[in-house]
Parts: sequence; structure tokens; C-alpha cells
Amino acid sequence: MNEKWMKLIKNFEDNGYEPEDIQFIVHFYDTMLETHEQMKKLYEEEKNERNN
Repeated sequence: MNEKWMKLIKNFEDNGYEPEDIQFIVHFYDTMLETHEQMKKLYEEEKNERNN
């Protein structure tokens, strides 16, 4: 785990989040990032199809 994640987790803990809460937040972030990448690819493909 890199230093940025360690700082973020420490910050969450300092604000009273439980380990399960932190795990949920990180999992949610990963899921949203993956969804974003898939949607970005889809829209780029559609844009390229319209331009051709």
C-alpha cells in the first residue's frame, strides 16, 4: 500500500471510522473508478463511430 493510502486510512481512523467503514469506502471508490473507466471507453468508442 502506498503512502497516500496510508495517510488516507489514518485520517479516516482519526475521524472515528471503523475498519469496516474504511474497507467499504475503499471498495466503493475502486468500483466507481472501474465504472468510470468503462463508461469513458464506451463514450469514446461511440464518439469515434459517429466521426467515421
